[in-house]
Amino acid sequence: MLVMLPTGRCRNCSVPTQNVLCESCRNHVRCNRCYRYLLTHLYQNDDHICNACQNRDAHSVGRYAIDRLIGDRTWTGTQDDMSVSDFIRRISDDVISTYETATVENVAIKYYLEMVVDFQRTTQDGNLQSTSARFFIPPTTSDVENLDINNVLKQFLEKVDAFSGQNSGWTVSK
Repeated sequence: MLVMLPTGRCRNCSVPTQNVLCESCRNHVRCNRCYRYLLTHLYQNDDHICNACQNRDAHSVGRYAIDRLIGDRTWTGTQDDMSVSDFIRRISDDVISTYETATVENVAIKYYLEMVVDFQRTTQDGNLQSTSARFFIPPTTSDVENLDINNVLKQFLEKVDAFSGQNSGWTVSK
């Protein structure tokens, strides 16, 4: 999961500061589309959307890389985690809490979810085979869609079922 973290610089202009925004940027108006803090003369009307965003394509929403801010969070399964759904349900509160904290601290974030699942199967000659598969939920921005843990679970289960289906013999081992 991708989460934005403070770096000791103003998130708007990169001036060193211990706050999220420097003194100067705190006095600017925040654009409701790109979330930059800009001087008032850079806005045409009172709708708090800057001139640059007014001229941009409607599908180009948000500003995704804000002053080198990046972070991640990893949840590791144990040998007891044999079910993808049980694992996701076990960590769901922490995932949601991490997501909500990141959106509060950073207004909007770009995130994706990734899961590595270990599989095993027995071949016709009795040998045990093992493999790992990496499954992704496509990158999304919080200003487009909120994190829905049930939808995440559904997407991961569909991907795991597609991998282990069609009489492949692969079963989840971790």
